[in-house]
Amino acid sequence: MEFLYLGCLVISVLMLVGLKVLDVRNSTIQFINLLIIIISNLGFYFIATAPSVEVALFAQIIAYVGGIFLPIFYFLMVLEICHVELPRFLVVALVLIQCALFGLVCTIGRSEIFYKSASIYQKNGTTYMVREYGPLHVIYPITMYLYLLGAFAVAIYALVKNKSVNRRSVLAMLIFSTLAVTTYVIEKAAHLEVELIPIAFVVLMLGALIPVYDSNLYTVYENKDIINEQLGRVGFLTFNKRKVYKGCNDYMRDVFPELAKFRIGEKIGECSESLQALIEQIAPLEEMYKEDAHQKHVHREIEPFWLGDKCYEGMIHVVTDAFGSLKGFTIELRDDTADRLIIDLKERYNEELKQDVDEKTRRIRFIQQKTILGMAQMVESRDLSTGGHIKRTSEVVRIFSDKLLQSDLGFDRHFLRLVIRSAPMHDLGKIGVDDAILRKQGRFTEEEYAKMKTHSEIGYRMVTEILSEVEEPNFLRVAQNVAHYHHEKMDGSGYPHGLKGDEIPVEARIMALADVFDALVSKRCYKDAFSYDEAFEIIENDSGTHFDPQLAKVFISCREELEHYYNKSKE
Repeated sequence: MEFLYLGCLVISVLMLVGLKVLDVRNSTIQFINLLIIIISNLGFYFIATAPSVEVALFAQIIAYVGGIFLPIFYFLMVLEICHVELPRFLVVALVLIQCALFGLVCTIGRSEIFYKSASIYQKNGTTYMVREYGPLHVIYPITMYLYLLGAFAVAIYALVKNKSVNRRSVLAMLIFSTLAVTTYVIEKAAHLEVELIPIAFVVLMLGALIPVYDSNLYTVYENKDIINEQLGRVGFLTFNKRKVYKGCNDYMRDVFPELAKFRIGEKIGECSESLQALIEQIAPLEEMYKEDAHQKHVHREIEPFWLGDKCYEGMIHVVTDAFGSLKGFTIELRDDTADRLIIDLKERYNEELKQDVDEKTRRIRFIQQKTILGMAQMVESRDLSTGGHIKRTSEVVRIFSDKLLQSDLGFDRHFLRLVIRSAPMHDLGKIGVDDAILRKQGRFTEEEYAKMKTHSEIGYRMVTEILSEVEEPNFLRVAQNVAHYHHEKMDGSGYPHGLKGDEIPVEARIMALADVFDALVSKRCYKDAFSYDEAFEIIENDSGTHFDPQLAKVFISCREELEHYYNKSKE
């Protein structure tokens, strides 16, 4: 029967070779499982060929390596395949328990706690052992069954709950595990001379190798060729918690050739400013870790920097052990030149595009403003009573706006600019008034005055038609209100809608003061110009009825600037 054990030994060795040759990942746990089986099968082979009981007992201890350690590492392999993770401290504790159990195994031949007695006999050239188990031997089958039951439970849980697990692979592993357990149970129940455990071990691993290979092959992050290719594009520089240099890869050494002169295990001394600045970025990360040592994956981004014609960026990571204690730091660096150049090119293009658009927008607005002014001046040329009114009222609004900006009324600079731009359009609607009325020398009749008052409605419609498709909504709204409501009065006696107080848009209230003031201090065909004293007195007296009292107060404070402007205009 030694050939049976030898065959199991050879098959287990071939499985190990096959895993090394065909597997894309070479998992440590999977490698340990096969190594355990080889050692155990070697023990069984030595038992079958043992010339004495002493040799047989030593071989039995070797064989128990599989019995003690295979259940736990097989359990860990199932966890790995099913993507279930145990805390590291628990894994360490379980392995230590099995080591303690193996310590009991090592008492065979020296104590009666595991084996009370053992003897051998030979049959057909094969050595067989007869054993009488001690009181603590019962622990061995209990732990073995517990781990196998745990592996079954994890596999079944993965089949039911985990969609990322290959169902066929896990089912195959369950079937082969069942066969292995059945083989062991048959041996013990039938009291066979032949040890079937080596066969059970081989069956167990044959059933696991198929899902192991399939799992490793198609798990993206485990493809070593892809990983190695990507790692070749990333630099790594490591330090322990005392910031002692612990090594780097070739990529990092190409970026910082000076690293070649520093000895691993010593602190990095005098170096370039770029490398020194990079290392100094560890300190803030260390503070972050100290503030919250329980958070996982503590890291911070590296500030991008240029070395020659290349730009680099990356991350600095805190390295911890299984218990979360600080072990060191890893600097991860990658070449970001291409992306940075694209960003710079895009930003430069966007800036040039913005400048081009701004310039064209200014040009369009300039043409538009000139067109509107031209229309307003054309209207004014038809009105014999208001020569220069548009130009003067626009300047009065500008002077008034400067004062409003300095006041405590809370006006916004951008809003007042819109009012200034809108001022020339306040009488644009007069283009729709009959020439006979517009060019009349003298006062209007009631019927003529009624027709003249329609210019505010006409102006509103014209502004809307001219500006709605080409101007921003805020400017359109201000221009509409200036044209539409600049003849409204605070007491509701104005036109076209008889609005009162705050119902009148503030831009129209501003325009009303400028419009009336120019009408007062300018000579018309039906009246002489009022003096400045008379004009400001009228505005003060009509404050609260015709004009907004707060605005009127600020307007009156513009007297010096307004007198200067009008006196200069007369020269």
